[in-house]
Amino acid sequence: MNLFESFDEVISDDFIQQVKSLSNDNLGDVEVAMKGVFYTLLAGLIRRTNSDMSSGMLFNQIKEKYKNNSIPLDKLSIFEKKATIDNVTENGSKIISQIFPAYKSPLLSMIGSYASTSKNTTVLTSGITASLLVDLLGKQISAENMDKESLVYFLKQHHELLLQKAPEALMEKMIPALGLQELINSKFAPLKKPEPSAKNVEEVEAPKAYEEYTDDEGGTFFNKKVLLGLLALVIVAGVSYYIWANNGSFSFFNKEDAPVESLDEEMQFADSLSNASSDSLKIDSEGSASKTVPLNNSEKENFQKYILDSNEKQGKEFDFTSIQYVDKTFELTAASLPIIDEIANLMNSDQKIQIKVIGFSEENDLKLNNKRAFAVKKVLMSKGINTLRIDAGSGGKGGNFPRIKVVSK
Repeated sequence: MNLFESFDEVISDDFIQQVKSLSNDNLGDVEVAMKGVFYTLLAGLIRRTNSDMSSGMLFNQIKEKYKNNSIPLDKLSIFEKKATIDNVTENGSKIISQIFPAYKSPLLSMIGSYASTSKNTTVLTSGITASLLVDLLGKQISAENMDKESLVYFLKQHHELLLQKAPEALMEKMIPALGLQELINSKFAPLKKPEPSAKNVEEVEAPKAYEEYTDDEGGTFFNKKVLLGLLALVIVAGVSYYIWANNGSFSFFNKEDAPVESLDEEMQFADSLSNASSDSLKIDSEGSASKTVPLNNSEKENFQKYILDSNEKQGKEFDFTSIQYVDKTFELTAASLPIIDEIANLMNSDQKIQIKVIGFSEENDLKLNNKRAFAVKKVLMSKGINTLRIDAGSGGKGGNFPRIKVVSK
């Protein structure tokens, strides 16, 4: 049974009614809020599995919190005493603060906006949900005798399920608000189930860091492989220093041309919190603060003609002025969707087509350019286009519309 099924079993109608009875107001939808918190925290857990160091910390944190969580087997019984539910809520609040650093404030703001719940109800549902999630994971770790690698494998199995089950309205708020762009942008790879824990197999003597050999005169010398490895490290260090000395930072990409996928995820997270509203990836339904540009049929026809013409070489670029953003943001106008749909239809009809979406801005804002390109990519992916077929990046200074390059056809 996966976490989604386990959580749905817990939050029965009776459970939701009990949570509602704890609130002094009737604002918003408590069930929507709890599921929204659950999906968001699970996304955060999956995100943390991308780092080996973070995974190790996460494994220990969950075991510790589960040990101190003390949620009874009968979940409805936590509502029998005020002290019990207060303790569960308080522990949940600490779980969010410690297991999901920097999530608490944007999480509460995002869920309140998504479920239309009051601040008190959002805090209550968030605390209860976090405690329940850790309880479910702690029981899984205990029942399966999991180690860190097994937990990572288990959580990553929920990646695609999360994208399928989480409502689009939640994803559109969650991703920019909490810096979770890599959830959609990640390239799925087959997961390999970890081998049984070392505790359950015969211990093998660890290999020595190096081996010594005796020469004919009784002296010793290092293994040649070790010497070659050390030499390679020296060369890499020298190249890294040269790049740093010339660019002021270490990167194999030119700063202006760096693709959106190469941005450091922590920088994306910080930037999302400081520069993006919780609604920043939604489609602007009224075209506020933006000029309405009618669908340009000639753009669509020229693009389609080029795609279908086998005599035309790949690599051509097209400006799509019909795709517009709300001024100084990466929010797409509603009028932009028809042309993006046409591009998606062409790509779905021919799996060989690969494109690069190039974003621009009048101020040559690298981050904004990347986000504008990613906004178009996100819509295309929602139409069934595999992420591997769409590149996205900054094009520098330009207009309020993207350019699309046909990489292959």
